Amino acid sequence: MLPSACTFDDAATHNRLDPYWDRLWAPGSQANWATAAMEKALDETGSGKANRRYLMSEAEAMRHLRSNKGRAARLGALSVIDSWRTVSAEQMAAFTGSELLLDPRFSGTAAAFSTGMVDIGSFPNALHRRQGMNRSVLYRPGNTDAFTRLLEPELTYPEWVSVTGGTGWSAGGQYDRHNLLSAELALRAAEFLPVGTVLGEKHTTVDLLTGSGLGLTVKNADNRRADGVIVRRDGLRIAYELTATASAAFETKVRRWAKLISERPLETSGLVVLFVAAPHPDRGSTAKDPRREIYRRLAKVLTEFPSRNRDSPAARIGVASWEEWFPARHELSESFLSMRADFALGEGRGPAKWKARDLFGTYGFRAWEGFDATAIIDNAPLIAATPHWLRTGEHTGILGSPMSRAGSEVPVPPPVRPEQGMPLPLGSGKGNAGPAQLPDRLRVRG
Repeated sequence: MLPSACTFDDAATHNRLDPYWDRLWAPGSQANWATAAMEKALDETGSGKANRRYLMSEAEAMRHLRSNKGRAARLGALSVIDSWRTVSAEQMAAFTGSELLLDPRFSGTAAAFSTGMVDIGSFPNALHRRQGMNRSVLYRPGNTDAFTRLLEPELTYPEWVSVTGGTGWSAGGQYDRHNLLSAELALRAAEFLPVGTVLGEKHTTVDLLTGSGLGLTVKNADNRRADGVIVRRDGLRIAYELTATASAAFETKVRRWAKLISERPLETSGLVVLFVAAPHPDRGSTAKDPRREIYRRLAKVLTEFPSRNRDSPAARIGVASWEEWFPARHELSESFLSMRADFALGEGRGPAKWKARDLFGTYGFRAWEGFDATAIIDNAPLIAATPHWLRTGEHTGILGSPMSRAGSEVPVPPPVRPEQGMPLPLGSGKGNAGPAQLPDRLRVRG
């Protein structure tokens, strides 16, 4: 019953499948995937039933991909899967605001699949597979060079930036349930919290969060990244990691984040890290809730960073629970609305060590005057994966025109009286055509 900021009501939280509580993943956490190569092999060999609704020749597919009709929806869809890796059709429609993307038979989707840019999947639960290819279908980037080889040369610079964020196309990081929950958390935050923006996994690398994104250098940044980032309106970055277990690898991950945080004061980075426990809801009565082990391992790592001041890892690495934030299907708790999390700021051991703080509430942040913490909010609308209600308006000025990017200027003649070919006095009118504008494909609009 809470009002959602998503203006496309059919894809808002209350109308989407719940990727945690709807038992979509029983058993396992990997989806069933079809690629263009698989479908074409079935079609050519006759060894199985190929889905011809999604198969086109490369020439036919490119005609659809080049078309201006549905272009914004197509590019938005590609940006979403490039940013979040795996999403449902409903999530894609929610991010982009496009009803077309609820149906995998949309020509743009079928064309992207036929060329190998996109793979199409379904949930492993047989009850959901029985429904066929509907709005519960899944998408991920195909592990091919199709985007770079076929579509990238066709895009203007603003279009390329809107899809890739200016970093090129990539296809790695396929963890189906994990990715779907990460995207869902970002959507719910953007729908119900006063966020500045949210960013997908691709744009949450350690380098962007603590290095080049701040004009600094990170040693051995490698390819580490968060699962997503929720940015408050004051620029505080809440980088979150979903975890279903707490292993030695989890401990190593915590230690890496703690070291980075200890090197980047809050006022110059705005960075907070949040681990969200999201075990399988059907883990069985004998399976352990991982939170106890998460707390134990996190506390162990924090003994290597004993300070508890506002810049310390103890004050900037929190733990939350999916089941506490979202206790049932399509339910949000008050703890989610304040993004309440536990931090190791107390004395002693056990429960007394952990203190609750509201990341949207009592958690304070004030950026150093030399750190433009909200620039990320201004720039995020350039990426088409940003939720559509956070992309409204014109954003072309951030990238500028082709001439301004090249450092050139075009002389502008004075206005002309159309019927006489005579110059008008400056300020006396706009003429019939109005002021000149860039073509649509060179503009960035939400």
